[in-house]
Amino acid sequence: MKRTKTRFEARGYQHQGVKSTETVAKTTARVERVSGVSSVGGRTLMAGALAFSMVGTAHDALAMGSLSAKPGTAAAPSSLEAGLPAKTFAIPEGPLDAAIKQFEAQSGIHVKTQLTPGVMAGFTTKGVTGTLPSGEALKLLLEGTGLQSRMEDEATIVVGLAAQEDITVTAKASMPLSQFTEELKDTPQTIAVVPQFIMQEQAVTTLRDSLRNVPGISLAAGEGGAQGDSLTIRGFTARNDIFLDGIRDFGSYYRDSFNYGQVEVLEGPAGIEFGRGSTGGVINQESKRPTDTKFVAGTVQLGTDVTRRFTLDVNKPLGEVMGGGTAFRLNLMGNLSNVAGRDVVVNRRFGVAPSLSFGMGTRTRGTLSYVHLGENDIPDYGIPWLLNRPSAAVRSAYYGFKHSNFLNTHDDIVTFRLDHDVNEHVSLRSITRFANYPRNTQITEPQICSNGAISPTTGKILAPTNILNSAQLCPYNNGVASDPATILVNRNQISVKSVESDLWQQDEAILHFKFLNIGHSMVFGLEGGREMSNPIRYTSTGVTPATLLNPNEDLPFMGTKVLNTVTHVAADSAGFFFVDTVHLGRYIDVTGGIRYDYFYTQQRQYTASTGLAPFYSRIDRKPSYRAAFVVKPNSHGSVYFDYGTSFNPSAESLSLSATTSVLPPEENETYEIGSKWEFLNEKLSLAGAIFRTEKDNARETSPANSTITVLAGNQVVKGAQVSVTGRLRNQFDILAGYAYLHSEVISSQYFPNAIGAPLANVPKQTFNVWLNRALAWRFTGGLGGNYVASRSASSTIPYVATAWTGTTPANAVVTATALKQVPGYWAFNGVVSRPITEKISLQVNVNNILNRYYIDQPHPSHLVPGAGRSALFGVNYKF
Repeated sequence: MKRTKTRFEARGYQHQGVKSTETVAKTTARVERVSGVSSVGGRTLMAGALAFSMVGTAHDALAMGSLSAKPGTAAAPSSLEAGLPAKTFAIPEGPLDAAIKQFEAQSGIHVKTQLTPGVMAGFTTKGVTGTLPSGEALKLLLEGTGLQSRMEDEATIVVGLAAQEDITVTAKASMPLSQFTEELKDTPQTIAVVPQFIMQEQAVTTLRDSLRNVPGISLAAGEGGAQGDSLTIRGFTARNDIFLDGIRDFGSYYRDSFNYGQVEVLEGPAGIEFGRGSTGGVINQESKRPTDTKFVAGTVQLGTDVTRRFTLDVNKPLGEVMGGGTAFRLNLMGNLSNVAGRDVVVNRRFGVAPSLSFGMGTRTRGTLSYVHLGENDIPDYGIPWLLNRPSAAVRSAYYGFKHSNFLNTHDDIVTFRLDHDVNEHVSLRSITRFANYPRNTQITEPQICSNGAISPTTGKILAPTNILNSAQLCPYNNGVASDPATILVNRNQISVKSVESDLWQQDEAILHFKFLNIGHSMVFGLEGGREMSNPIRYTSTGVTPATLLNPNEDLPFMGTKVLNTVTHVAADSAGFFFVDTVHLGRYIDVTGGIRYDYFYTQQRQYTASTGLAPFYSRIDRKPSYRAAFVVKPNSHGSVYFDYGTSFNPSAESLSLSATTSVLPPEENETYEIGSKWEFLNEKLSLAGAIFRTEKDNARETSPANSTITVLAGNQVVKGAQVSVTGRLRNQFDILAGYAYLHSEVISSQYFPNAIGAPLANVPKQTFNVWLNRALAWRFTGGLGGNYVASRSASSTIPYVATAWTGTTPANAVVTATALKQVPGYWAFNGVVSRPITEKISLQVNVNNILNRYYIDQPHPSHLVPGAGRSALFGVNYKF
């Protein structure tokens, strides 16, 4: 087939909910059929989803593995197409938009294109000459472009991107987030994208599990008063740095993946684009949106861990409204599952996500979407610590109350997005969001009270304490001399009823222009809104303890629950940012940006014991900066330097106290040097970076008085990260990444013994790999694994007493200390799948193949083990 040069300007085009905000460079439009997949120019981007996958740069080639068209086949013509008369055509090689006009004149058939004029201007055609049916002539004009046609009526043909299952289209696309204007290879930051088809191969059902594909991330257990997803990125907590379609998703809930188009992780400086927080990076969940292709898809899954799960994804075009395409999409999910290797724990979830898009293929496009995710669990806070290590608890032991523990959440998120292309140089985007996150929970946290409240040194008096509630009686265990069978476990009750809400507006302008013959890609952004949190917390007394080796989960809850605090918090935020990428020729890009944030928080908290309701408030006005330099030696790679700042205000998680209300934000600086390269006709991507992030004036709470907090600590994380992704010969896909993190406390006022200790939940090494390959008899097999090195539980009180003299708390004296940490682990997973028909396939996943016992989510007060071995049997369908 003749090779045709094309410049695909994807600026402003939205298809299946993903916006390609800029780009594309000159690409080769040679179409190759590889296992039923058309790839244009080697680098692939899934048509209809623009779901390029990458870790570090791009997993673009992996998208090919998710397609199912038969080799050499084309879409069957409709009865309308088959009835089109033959005409004589003489259309020369040249721009596609001009060729389509000639086609209309010579055939007498009207052609409607679902792409904007700027996008159409990037395509070329090799033309068509001769007498042949009109439908066949148009297909020849579109050959090699990645576009397809369909009959709308007897006199109209519609041209648009091919259906996802038919073809893969090459386009040098940028992040779907409009804050990023360059293609991923030239973006000076480590960016990992986990696409939907990888999640489907791995049978991923949660945000947490999808993030296991990204090095440099480690999971943590839920906090005492705030449940939901908790994790660290490059050594710093990212609990408040989770976004949904570019807007902060701060609700305390466990996120399901049923409505994900992909998950993006931006590691390194992101304060300019996302505002407060973002010390180590941010996570963005990209939602599915309507497309112009009619389909019904989904899965049905049954598992040995009692999993019963179904998903349904229905998309229906509704025709044209006001000159543009309109489509409706509905995603449904139901999930009931236990946790392999753990008693009692139950996860029940239900989700519904309808969305409506209009103006598709025009200059003005809109999408109205709604997500409801409900959860009714018997939650798991795992096993207790014993001194400096996980206790010798039975792996399956549940220390809570089977009939009294619960976690209920009902999250509702409504979003309206509007995109408008003023012209080929200016695009506008506006998003309005209202979210409501009700939560009601009573969870048992198991504790063995044998550790001091302060960082101990030899000779220091040891006093037992309950970390979360010092007023509550906590059974004392003197050292390790006791028989484990006699050790008592305190059942600390965490009872919270809360409603969190968010009203947010985000507006952006994206500009591409030349000034003094120098190219600029510029983004202006303005956002703001109100976030609210209203937690009501209770305390319980008289709770019967459990024995370490034989807890009785069927015991009725006999404690007395009383009101502790009622809190009302409201935070008003506003931010303005500006980022400009200057193109100094084709080899050098220079990026600079600044953001200014206003963050005003007010809190009133009623305390039942005192009857007082003090009022606290705090205003932070803080700039953030970013500067980057990219050198592109050729079209296959780049080398970059990136510098950025961010800040963490005292009320970042919507909570204040008398001392934190007077404290300015923590400040962070990040330096990163990296490189991204593509090989084998852009089918293999390699990326690497070295970085350093330092947090100045870290908050520390006095161990002697929990009401006193100061800015007196400094922390640093230095590391390196590499990734490789792509498709090799024989349909062999690889996705792998490794991160090395060296973290330490470099100064501390209250905890001098902590200097030199690693930060909490920061493994020195993390590694992930996923390999997938076509096998004989139409089988496909995949195998992967994760390694997470040992992690400590706390950076402020890293050492605990491991030996002491004395027989009672009053006369105990510490004689030895040790670092409180969990061991590292390996976990392996596998999959085998096979199509039964063109529309139905079977899939079997085995997780934790070796049935390893490991701690998956550590917390200073409890530990959550990872799931044991389980098998999941699924049926995937698409009609």
